[in-house]
Amino acid sequence: MDAREKISVALKQELALVPLKKVTVAAVAKRAGITRQTFYYHFADVEDAAVWVFQHEVGAHILSHASYRRWVPGLIQLMNYMSDHAEQVDAILNSLSVQQTEQFFFQQLRIMMSAIVSELGGDKLHAADRRFIIDHYTLAVVGHLLHWLNNNRREPPEALVKNISFIMCGHGIESIHRFRERG
Repeated sequence: MDAREKISVALKQELALVPLKKVTVAAVAKRAGITRQTFYYHFADVEDAAVWVFQHEVGAHILSHASYRRWVPGLIQLMNYMSDHAEQVDAILNSLSVQQTEQFFFQQLRIMMSAIVSELGGDKLHAADRRFIIDHYTLAVVGHLLHWLNNNRREPPEALVKNISFIMCGHGIESIHRFRERG
């Protein structure tokens, strides 16, 4: 396990005990079995490490559900995680700009949507048409996710994702067919 992974494990252990704002570099370094210098070699501060951990874990989770059949349960799991760990997630997201947050979710969810469009036969489209379809559906999901986060996660993840899925079901393949017919 490299130093970043050790820091990641130690930080998550600390976050199970105290909120992000109370986690110290010394506590994380001690728990990880590294020096403070090693910590600072990899991260500027605890917040920086938390952002890195969040981005890598969320990215890995999204990628592990990048298929037509798995994206709905994957998004529900992700949103439930963000609800269950709201204080830590909010602290991390508040340390990012709105643009960074939107771009992060867009990049990660776009990878998932790209896999889904490929699975539905979208590889046979013109590159520009394929990109447009992927971006359209990615933005729809990102928009709902950001709106949900900005409204204090009021709606249960299952209900929101069920509605997103209901609207999108069949429309991806329909979009691919319509773009193919248009030529």
